[in-house]
Amino acid sequence: MATAPQPVQLTDIAGRLKRHWTVVAVLAILGLILGVLASFAIPASYSATTTVSVNPMNADPVGSSADSTKSINMPTEKGLVTSQKVAQAAADLLRVHSIDAEQVKDSTTVESPEDSLILTIHFSADSAKRAAAGADAVAEAYLMTRRSAASDQVDRLVKAANEQISEIQDKADKPAYETPVARRSLGIQADALGTKLAELSNLDLDPGQIVGKADTPSSPSTPSAVSLGLAGLFLGVLAGIPIALLRKEEDSEIGGVDGLHSIGDQIVLDGTKDTNRADTWDIAAFMLKIPTELDPEGPFVILVDAEEEPGRSITCGQELADALQRRGRTARFVDAGAINEGKISRGWPTDKKRITWAGEIIIIDTTRLTSDANKVALATRSDSVLLARSTADDAEALRRFAGLLRSKNIDIALTALFPARADMLTLAR
Repeated sequence: MATAPQPVQLTDIAGRLKRHWTVVAVLAILGLILGVLASFAIPASYSATTTVSVNPMNADPVGSSADSTKSINMPTEKGLVTSQKVAQAAADLLRVHSIDAEQVKDSTTVESPEDSLILTIHFSADSAKRAAAGADAVAEAYLMTRRSAASDQVDRLVKAANEQISEIQDKADKPAYETPVARRSLGIQADALGTKLAELSNLDLDPGQIVGKADTPSSPSTPSAVSLGLAGLFLGVLAGIPIALLRKEEDSEIGGVDGLHSIGDQIVLDGTKDTNRADTWDIAAFMLKIPTELDPEGPFVILVDAEEEPGRSITCGQELADALQRRGRTARFVDAGAINEGKISRGWPTDKKRITWAGEIIIIDTTRLTSDANKVALATRSDSVLLARSTADDAEALRRFAGLLRSKNIDIALTALFPARADMLTLAR
C-alpha cells in the first residue's frame, strides 16, 4: 500500500535549513557585498530645508479677520514655489553654483502643514553647500516672485483707478454734467475712486519672510554603506531561505551508518554485513532494554517502524517478535496498519486494551500505517521505539519522522540498519 504524502512540518523546514545553511550564508554575504558596492555606485545627495512664513496681503493687517488663512490658498502657493518662474529666479541667484532652472525644479520639493501658513522647502544637491544655498535661493525667489506679482497687481489697479478719475474730470467739464444731480453722481464716483486709491496705497505687500534658513547638512541623505549593506544582507537571507528549502537533496538514500548518524540517531545497529537478517534482529533484541520482570498491571510496549518493502510478506515488527521468542521471551505482535486510524487518533490502545495485555511484551508495528501523526501518537504511548531502515530507504523521510519524534521528546532507543534488498540477495548467495 502506497504511503500518502504527509504535510510539511516545522521540523522539516528546520532540518532543510540546517542541512543547506551554506546556501543561505552565501546569498546573505553576496547581498551584503552588493549592498556595500551599491552605496559607492549611488551618487551622494545632500538635502537642506528652508522654512517660509507666508503673509496674507490685505489693506489693514491689524484689523483683518483672525482667520487670515482664508485669504491665502496654500496649494496655490506650493505650486508657485515649484513653478518655472520661481525656478528661473532661483537659478539667477545660484549662478555662482552653476545650477540652471531645470535642475532647480528637479531638486525642489515643498510641503505645508495642514491649516498653517508655513511652507517647508526642501532642496537636494550633490554637495552640502549647494543644497543649503539652493533651499535659501528658492525661498528668496518665491518671496520675490510673490512680491513682484502683488506689486504689479496694485500698479494695475492704481492705473485703472487714475484712468477712471481722469474720465470723471473730463465729464465734469462737459455741459451734459452741469446739473446738480450729475455733478453729485460724479462726485460720489470720484470719492469712491479716491478711497480705493488710498486703500491701495496702504496695501501690505510683504509676501512673507524666511523664518528658518537652511543649515548646511553634515551628512548625505542617501543611504550609507552600512545601511545598504544590512539591507542587502537581509534580502540575501530572504532569497536564500526559499532556495535552500527547494534545493534537491544530494543524497536521498541513507547509504550507511554515517548517514544515520547525520540524521541524529545515537544508537545504530549496523546489520549491513549480516548474511541473515535474523542475526541482526537477535542482536537488536539483546540491545533493547526490556525489563526482566514485567509489570503485572500493564504491558511493555515496543514500537517498531520501517519503510515498507514491496513484496515482503513479513514485517520488521514480526521479525523482532520472533527474535525475542528465540531469546525465551514471549512477545505479542500487533500490526498497527490493520487498526482503524481513527481509533488510533482517538487514543488507541485504550486503558482497557492495555489491561488485557498486562504482563506481556507488545510489538506494535507501524510500517503499514500511513499517518506520521498517528505513528508519533503511538510512540508517545510506547515504552521503547525501534526504527528499522535499509541503506536504500529515503533519508529525507527518516529525517522528517525523527524530527517529529524529537518534537515530542521521544527518544529512539535503537535504529537497525539493513542492506538494500538486492544486496541481501547477493549476501544470501
